[in-house]
Amino acid sequence: MKTAFATVIYKQAREYLDDFLKSVDEQTDKDFDLLLVNDNYNSNELEEIQTILESLTINYKILDISQQKLSIAGTRIEMLGCAKDLGYDLVILGDADDTFSVDRVAKYKKTFEENKDAAFFYNKLIFDNGKDVFKVMPKRIDSIKAISQCNFVGLTSSAINMNSEIITQEFIDSLKESDSPVFDWYLFSRIVLAGGTGIYVEDAASIYRISDNNMVGVSRDVKKEYDVKKVHYSNLAKKDKYFEGLLEKLERLDINRLGENPNHQGYWWSDIQMEE
Repeated sequence: MKTAFATVIYKQAREYLDDFLKSVDEQTDKDFDLLLVNDNYNSNELEEIQTILESLTINYKILDISQQKLSIAGTRIEMLGCAKDLGYDLVILGDADDTFSVDRVAKYKKTFEENKDAAFFYNKLIFDNGKDVFKVMPKRIDSIKAISQCNFVGLTSSAINMNSEIITQEFIDSLKESDSPVFDWYLFSRIVLAGGTGIYVEDAASIYRISDNNMVGVSRDVKKEYDVKKVHYSNLAKKDKYFEGLLEKLERLDINRLGENPNHQGYWWSDIQMEE
């Protein structure tokens, strides 16, 4: 199985990069490539990072796309396209400011071997104190309704089966049709809409750093959720009529009457619910 552990590296997360690299290097299964996509480091800064990489025990590859000046979504799409070109079977994703359980790669490989028909995989998120970010994690996603109201599959806690009949180069290119503010939600929604299934990876974890610099932030913001969902539903309404209905319900909603966190279940963007 040809496996990559892939991420986008960027200056804003430099203070966390050493921890990220250490966490990846300490994986119990080392039979994978670390695929780094450079967003905005200059050549001198990239040389410094390469010096660190040369001290690791794992193989690495660097794709420098800094001159393209891509959006957040654009860099991730380029990462997936590169992984497809390089012929990886499984691409495990992780944000460059997070760390991971030491057997995450091993657990993903095992789950992949047992579920080769699945299009993607996902694991739990935990805070530094060990507390789960999400209250509930479903074991399987095979319906768009599972992730239509809120999102719990992120680019730091997931992997993609690059051999899936869904994950073609044409599909990856089509993701450029939407520059979503929450690209991971858009990506996995598109995969599910295309008939893809997601499988939960037991006993694997991503240790998540969250701050108000994240799209989600540390405080609930119903107005932000409304704005994000409006863009998200508008994008997906072009692909499926189900989202036309959600968009119509959203636009009729008076967010000033929602109160504080009325439906929050521990998932991102879960204060505004149009369906049970």
